[in-house]
Amino acid sequence: MSRQWRPIHVFGHVVLFFGGLALVYPILFMVMTGFMTAEEYAGTVIGPFPIAKDPTIENFMTLVGGAGDPLVRLYFLNSILRTAYGLVWAVLTAFLGGYVFSRLKFRGRDTLFLVLLATQMVPPVVAIIPTFIEFARWPLAGGNYIFTGGEGILDSWWVYLVGGPAINIMGTFLVKQSLEKVPFELDEAAKIDGAGTFRIIFQILMPLQFPILAFIAITTSQAIWNDWATPFFFTTSNELQTLPAAISRMSSLAQNPMGLPNYPLMITLGLGITIPMLLIFFFFQRYIVQGLANTGIKG
Repeated sequence: MSRQWRPIHVFGHVVLFFGGLALVYPILFMVMTGFMTAEEYAGTVIGPFPIAKDPTIENFMTLVGGAGDPLVRLYFLNSILRTAYGLVWAVLTAFLGGYVFSRLKFRGRDTLFLVLLATQMVPPVVAIIPTFIEFARWPLAGGNYIFTGGEGILDSWWVYLVGGPAINIMGTFLVKQSLEKVPFELDEAAKIDGAGTFRIIFQILMPLQFPILAFIAITTSQAIWNDWATPFFFTTSNELQTLPAAISRMSSLAQNPMGLPNYPLMITLGLGITIPMLLIFFFFQRYIVQGLANTGIKG
């Protein structure tokens, strides 16, 4: 049976087409700009679809292999290591936190949970200055002794190791919501069979939370991968930069012979930030839907 096309169907497809075009256009613009040199970019009136008169792949070679800037490979490596560490930490703390607040009973549990949720109302930008002071005055680090000041853990890998979230609050909330749907009889049956606490947690309950943990892993990796503020404000060494922060610094550091920032290179490196997250979202988007469905949250 052939489908009857009504005006509303045609209108819907037109809206979807132009909506999809609007989403794809920035990627297309970045790719086209990547074929331009810094000199051509600076001397050209950039239109909606910039076409290089003398195309070059130098920017893409720098993105892939660091041909024009060997530090690009280091930026990528730092981004990958930091994202992997934050991902593992977020998943672990979210699951254990959700287990504590959904399975264990202790005085003040609900109050403590509400206090933790309330911290999510504070904009992250508000914490930049207090965090900077905390890192700079970190005890017994960077020259911070009893009678002398120092730099603390600023401009060190401890910024990433310590500066990651101590506990993933929203992840904890989602896991708690999901675990509350699992009957306590499952825990009791496992205890009767001789399972200990750790076995119940990691071999019985944790596999049941795979969709929501996958959702937490995906969203956390996207947030950490795109984070530029932490390395930008708390580190200065090139060896500690991640790709987003390095691009921010290139606005003043990446100079060409004309004395202008190398915007085509910066835009091309932006592709290196955007494409991995697009691929992760494209291939794992079903886990986002499943994860939210398991928590009972409806959009």
